[in-house]
Amino acid sequence: MKAKAKPKKLLGFLYTCLFLGLGILPTVVKPKPALSAEYIYFNYGPLKLSLSRESLEIFANEGRITKEFEFYAQMLNPEALEQLRMLLQQRIKISPVAISRLGKSPMGEAFLEGLGKMIKTHPGRNGLHSLRGALVLAAADSEGLTLMNIVRQFPTEGMLIDTDYIFDVRKELATLFRYRDAAVNAIANQATLEAAAENTVDVSQLADLQQPGPYQFTDQVITLSGRRRQSPLGLSGETKFEVALYLPQGNPKPAPLVVMSHGFASDRNHFTYLAEHLASHGIAVAVPEHVGSNVEYSQAVLQGLANGINPVEFIERPLDIRYVLDELEDLSKSDPNFANKLNLEQVGVIGHSFGGYTALAVAGAEINDLRLRQVCPDQDPTFNLSVLLQCLANRLPPFNYDLQDPRVKAVIAVNPITSTALGPASLGNIQVPVMIMAGSHDIVAPTVPEQIHPFIWLNTPEKYLAMIVDGNHFSTSGASGDDFALFPKELLGSNPQVGLSYLKALSLAFVNTHIRDLPNYRPYLSVSYAKFLSENSLELHLVKSLTPEQLEESFGSEPPQSIIPQLAIEPIPKRSETVLDQIKRTGTIKVGIRKDAAPFGYIDTNGEWKGYCFDLLNSLKDKVAEELNKPIELKVVALQSTLENRFAIVRDETVHLECGPNTIRSDIAGVKFSTPFFITGTHFLVDSQQPRVFNRYQSLDSLKIGVLPSSLTETFIEQTYPNAQKIVFPGDIGRSQGVTALVNRAGGATSAP
Repeated sequence: MKAKAKPKKLLGFLYTCLFLGLGILPTVVKPKPALSAEYIYFNYGPLKLSLSRESLEIFANEGRITKEFEFYAQMLNPEALEQLRMLLQQRIKISPVAISRLGKSPMGEAFLEGLGKMIKTHPGRNGLHSLRGALVLAAADSEGLTLMNIVRQFPTEGMLIDTDYIFDVRKELATLFRYRDAAVNAIANQATLEAAAENTVDVSQLADLQQPGPYQFTDQVITLSGRRRQSPLGLSGETKFEVALYLPQGNPKPAPLVVMSHGFASDRNHFTYLAEHLASHGIAVAVPEHVGSNVEYSQAVLQGLANGINPVEFIERPLDIRYVLDELEDLSKSDPNFANKLNLEQVGVIGHSFGGYTALAVAGAEINDLRLRQVCPDQDPTFNLSVLLQCLANRLPPFNYDLQDPRVKAVIAVNPITSTALGPASLGNIQVPVMIMAGSHDIVAPTVPEQIHPFIWLNTPEKYLAMIVDGNHFSTSGASGDDFALFPKELLGSNPQVGLSYLKALSLAFVNTHIRDLPNYRPYLSVSYAKFLSENSLELHLVKSLTPEQLEESFGSEPPQSIIPQLAIEPIPKRSETVLDQIKRTGTIKVGIRKDAAPFGYIDTNGEWKGYCFDLLNSLKDKVAEELNKPIELKVVALQSTLENRFAIVRDETVHLECGPNTIRSDIAGVKFSTPFFITGTHFLVDSQQPRVFNRYQSLDSLKIGVLPSSLTETFIEQTYPNAQKIVFPGDIGRSQGVTALVNRAGGATSAP
């Protein structure tokens, strides 16, 4: 028996390497490369193992097992071999432009950097750039984006799998899954306790809330004007703002209103079924289109027409809700078609995913700057994809944005993202009734950190947690299959109608109880009714209470994730005066501009400031003057912005803001970055007469590379090409000196941000 244990363990090792190291790539998401991975290398204890790409390719294309591959194949049963072959051949339909945009976005790059710790080009060298290049080349190739083609397009002779790191990941994942299952079991146990304490009601005799109501309704899309909203370019201006409005007919009283907030890369149509259901029960529904994070915007990002999701969406989305309520109030007073149709004293919000965050924000949960500063600088890969989105909010200035709307009386957050952008302190501020709906197998917004722990953080006396066992991020979405074409079927789950029915019944019960104040609907918000609704394919649990002790007891030891995380950083001291108030008082905007960074900032032959930054800041000055109704002077401070002082002069308030070619970072305390107006990466300037001398996928040991001191590019060269000879060009004319040195000396390279 002991003799068989090693092959089984090695089999687990191989599966781990292939599935975690490589197989995760296609589910994230045309020049021929000079090199491609001929071998996949990995260590197994004292053994150094390798597998040629050719053997793997023959198996993938023909199903034939070569002598080399036989060593591994003999440890897999026929079913496992067939699964491996299908995995290698599975094609993801996505354009190279789209995959390039995804890979270069802040969220995509953070994800690939995590994968790059598993898949490397050399020991100690992150495979981020090689992975990104292989993904783009594979998507551009006629074979398309398959796992086998990614290996083929990998731009080094060998692909190194960090097995130690992968085993750590596998162990951590196993622990997290075990804790997730224990948490779901704790919820089931709590449901049993609550059921025993409930008043005896025969829920089978109650009206079926899953069925349509008696009211006819109209649905229309209204276009609201005057909404000043942040554009994809980061500028504020009036935006066409569309809202789908569902109005019940024949209701003798003004109808209560529910505003629905869709998720990221979604739109107002994804929950049409729920809007129609509520309207049929006499509830008006408004569904705004969040133009900065809807499906149309996400497609624009993939096509290169927009620069990725703007962090300001964390502010604009809740303000969209406020704007809708303001406009509907005005219409109720000015438009006879809306007179006496809406009761804006009875307002609720239902949101999914990013919309779940939106609902909680308008209910009183503030953006938690301290939590963001603590979590987001961590460069370790995360198994919580939603954190990549939430950490975009870390680029917002630390400020109380006052997103709460007192007209909102209760909210439902379905698969919300909460753990980082909000955290315990912010969720604890909510005082209105809250229902959180979760799917136990949600991999986009994992249920433990994003819904179960946050439910415990809530202090509101009226709170509910609805858990769909085996449900996922899309279990309650009414979108068609075409909307999820990029997602493997395994991630979408089965029995979508079951999840839709759950949300229809529970949302109607919640709205009638806590917004319409109809006490006869409270029995529906019970363990008994949830059990009555529950189907075997997707079980439903509903609880009103859960404690950290219950989770710990169910898990049997200290949980791998802190249930109530504590802050470990000090808050930044609050300003005695806002920047805008200071500008209004002094009549001056103080700015820092680099004078060595043409075309962004430079001084011409007449000693005058020129460049894009100077023009941009002059336009900003005019805009601020218009807003404040006061003349404003633009003052470029005497202490010019340099690579060395650019962050310090903002932090110590020498200037109000600095403009130049800066890398957006999350690890600079006291400094925030605007939406970028120019995006690039590290590029090498090389001698055009000798392009073959330079190959960025090699070690560059024989080359001299010029860099500017104290730049992130210098750090990048030191980390990525430690054996290259670094030549530093300091001072205001360092950039031009570097270019001149390259022209005068062939065979080298200059690196620039």
